[in-house]
Amino acid sequence: MKVAVLGPGRIGRPIAITFALGGCHVRLVDLKARAADETERMFTDARREMRRDLGLMAEEGVIKPSEVESALERIEPHVGLDGLDDCRFVQEALPESRELKRETFARLGDHVPAETIVASTSSTISPSHLADALPGPERFLVAHWLNPAHVIPLVEVVPGPQTAEAVVAETIALLERLGKVPVRCGDSPGFIGPRLQVLLMNEAVRLVEEGVATPEDVDRAFKAGMGFRYAAMGIFEFIDWGGVDILYRASRFMTEATGDDRFRTTALVEEKIAKNELGPKTGRGFFDYAGARRDEFETEKMRALLRQLRQQREGSA
Repeated sequence: MKVAVLGPGRIGRPIAITFALGGCHVRLVDLKARAADETERMFTDARREMRRDLGLMAEEGVIKPSEVESALERIEPHVGLDGLDDCRFVQEALPESRELKRETFARLGDHVPAETIVASTSSTISPSHLADALPGPERFLVAHWLNPAHVIPLVEVVPGPQTAEAVVAETIALLERLGKVPVRCGDSPGFIGPRLQVLLMNEAVRLVEEGVATPEDVDRAFKAGMGFRYAAMGIFEFIDWGGVDILYRASRFMTEATGDDRFRTTALVEEKIAKNELGPKTGRGFFDYAGARRDEFETEKMRALLRQLRQQREGSA
């Protein structure tokens, strides 16, 4: 399969690595007007960085050493939009500028077949603000990769209002073949990851602003606490694990203690409290724990945490 990655920058390079490791022939496309020597230097640096990252993957046992050169051979530097007519999938990886992306999509329509799927890696711009720039908006969606894209499994798949279901299905299937974890979500500002991250990162900065802790201690606390825990369980799994009632009480206390509405209890949590759906201890929270499911869930999560603890201790030994 032939694919094009538009933009040989910070996110485009690791995306190209991922497609190449998946067996795709990749055209890494530079669209910026540059002098010939500047273009050559940029592609030389891109190849250096991709070789380094592939080498690190091999050293850490993520890929076989023999895969390094074969992956690099499948990545072709390419200038401009001409010559992309045989690409089945185009992944735009340009800077987060609505105007730049729209202008590129408008031009792209003359260079790829009508059946070519076009994805934007936008982290915040809604697909509904981009799709109409492309002839054939039914083949357009957002595929938001998280950096470093060749390492982080998640890709958020966000259809636009006119995106065909077949396009969504083919994109998800392609990402799964690449070893990614595609998660479909609705067209909402920030999607899933960025929306959560913005809140988390701003709250971390507030802790420093208020003199509660230093950046070093905030990071240390995060890595040893939430970062450790959330590597083994999702947010809703942990809400259930601790108890929806614990979140309810914590939210009320934080709202009263700070006088800040950003900590207020959500309507859905209020609903769970009213129904006594508090997690495994009541048989249901956000998930069902009837019968043997409670013990299976708690055992699975405890094992995952213990494996992480063992790996951490072995790594520091």
